Amino acid sequence: MKNSKKQIATRRIEILFNNALSNAKNNPRLAQRQAEIAKKISLKFKIKMPFEVSSSFCKNCKKFIAPGIASKIRLGSKPKSIRITCTYCNHTYRKIISQ
Repeated sequence: MKNSKKQIATRRIEILFNNALSNAKNNPRLAQRQAEIAKKISLKFKIKMPFEVSSSFCKNCKKFIAPGIASKIRLGSKPKSIRITCTYCNHTYRKIISQ
């Protein structure tokens, strides 16, 4: 019973996240709301969000940032890294790429 609820919740998170990505350009408020609901579902059922989902939230203001739409993505050179800047709060964080 518990496992089936977690499976349903996981599928629902994926659906909401995909909808949020597709709505991010045309209707950003709807996309923000869908991402918030997906996050709440993961917290309620204690499901770890997949990396691609969790990396789409700002680490500072906790808003949904669609790649390239609500964020700037730049490549760093010395330590190979990706710099992501949130357009809502201008917070920049790096993800170092392993070689």
